[in-house]
Parts: sequence; C-alpha cells; structure tokens
Amino acid sequence: MKKLSLTILFCLLSFITFAQSLKVVIKQDGKVIEPVNDVYELKKSTFLFEITSANLEGFLVGATTNKDIYAGALGLLSTEEVPWFQNTGMAEELYNKDKEMFLMDSAPSYWYYTDAKDHRFDKNPKGTAKQWTATRTITRFYDIMVDQPINLKDFDGRVFILMYQPEYNDEYDLIGKKNLFQAALKFKD
Repeated sequence: MKKLSLTILFCLLSFITFAQSLKVVIKQDGKVIEPVNDVYELKKSTFLFEITSANLEGFLVGATTNKDIYAGALGLLSTEEVPWFQNTGMAEELYNKDKEMFLMDSAPSYWYYTDAKDHRFDKNPKGTAKQWTATRTITRFYDIMVDQPINLKDFDGRVFILMYQPEYNDEYDLIGKKNLFQAALKFKD
C-alpha cells in the first residue's frame, strides 16, 4: 500500500513539474490593465503584453476584429469551421521590429521563444526555451486582409485575441487545442 501511494505521488509530481503554462499580463503606461469579463479597456496608445511561459516554446495567436470568429474559436457559437483552425500559424517578424500585431481572419500568428536570438518578442527576453519571460510592445495593428498598418490612435472597435496551443495529427489537421489566454481589447479615446 505504501509503495502504491508513493508511486501515485511521484506521478502527480511529475505532471506538475512538466505542466505547461502561459501567463499574460497587459500593461499600458506602466500599469497593469485588469480585465472585466476578459475585456481590457485601453487608450488608443502603445500597450504591451508581458508573457511568462513554462515548458511552452511557442503558441498560436488568433487576433481579429470579427467577434463571430472569436466566439466560434471559444466554442460559444456553433460554427462549422473556424478559419484560424484551418491553417497553421504564420510567424511574425523577429524581435517585433515593427511593434505590431497581425489581425487575420484566415490564420493565426505564431509567437515563440527558442533563445535570445530566435524569438518573436521585443529585444532582451529572459530565460531558456523551457522557462522564459518576454514583452511584446504594440504600437499598431497590421491588417493582413487589406495589407495595411493601422496606428492605435486611428483604430476604432475591438480586437479579439485567443492564444492557444494546437494539437495536430500527422496530416497537420488540428485535432485539439488548449486555450491559454483570451481577451477582447476595447479602445477608447
């Protein structure tokens, strides 16, 4: 009986040790923005994502102005096919050079950290591929559908974001996903 208890305890500790996690904090003007029902109210100025990850090298980021795509991705609407889930992720520029976030209805972005020289965040992230902390500053959105940047001061509406970890089969069809972070960004003057 004692051996069985120790074996179960060891297994549970192993799962906890290797658990994947992603903590996302949104900041603006040096202050943490607290959400109300996953809605973050932001000014039309620079903001940033502070991301802390454990045992998760990368993740997909769906960002859209279309609330139905977002609701479908969360499973709140019965949509047959969510466009983000039909395509693999598209990596954005190294080091977040343009300080932007892609808006795309058809595919997600791929944000990852391999090491200090290979990542999709602002310069000088900290950590290893197993555990890291990084910042991603946003000064504008880049709307892939119309191939045009949109400065935050000119943006009207909301942006819906889902960060998730996909699970693919051998043919790269999405067979499952783990939602890591969800948010609606509401911009005010």
